[in-house]
Amino acid sequence: MKKIKLAKSFPVLLDFIYYCHIHPDERFWQALRNWSGFNYIYGSKADIECINRLINDTFYFEGKDK
Repeated sequence: MKKIKLAKSFPVLLDFIYYCHIHPDERFWQALRNWSGFNYIYGSKADIECINRLINDTFYFEGKDK
């Protein structure tokens, strides 16, 4: 039987999953922000030159994106 190698980030993922479990009313992006300890988590599809104009605050996202 082949041994499965766990991703280096697996313990962090489990911690985030546990956070989501004990905070079931938080949306995904809200939970990620609160769990991470950052005030903001941003997403952008822009090139670096225009990133300041096209930053999206993910706090109110409901799913993977708006």
